[in-house]
Amino acid sequence: MNVRLRRLPLWPLMAAGLVTGFVAGFFIGCVLGAVLAWFSGAVLDWHRQLGFTLGVTEALLPLGDQIGVLQTLNDFWWLVVPGAGLVLGALNAIVGTLAGGLAAGVFNRFSHGVWLEVEVPSREEGRAPTVLPDPARSRRPRRAG
Repeated sequence: MNVRLRRLPLWPLMAAGLVTGFVAGFFIGCVLGAVLAWFSGAVLDWHRQLGFTLGVTEALLPLGDQIGVLQTLNDFWWLVVPGAGLVLGALNAIVGTLAGGLAAGVFNRFSHGVWLEVEVPSREEGRAPTVLPDPARSRRPRRAG
């Protein structure tokens, strides 16, 4: 059977964009959060090593004023990684939702439809149709007698 699809539904496409945008953004955000936590630990180790070997105060080293922030990022890495994933995932979900709506709008405005070939199995090929119980009949009180 051939069917012509004239319009795409807006809300399902926007929901698909939201889900795919959030998943991709969450993954990338978690990777960036892990890199950020690792980088803060590496900078702290570098500062410690330079402070011991050269006797230079932390204020004179690059990123010396941000030692407290770097130490916090390094200590709470288990919150930084999923937090960065959630923030980037939420931003990417907004972009994905708008992209899904734009795709539906562009298709519905400029397309003249798409021909789809749908295969419907016959009753002989498939199994027998299942008969579902009627909920209205099962709720009726039985007559006494």
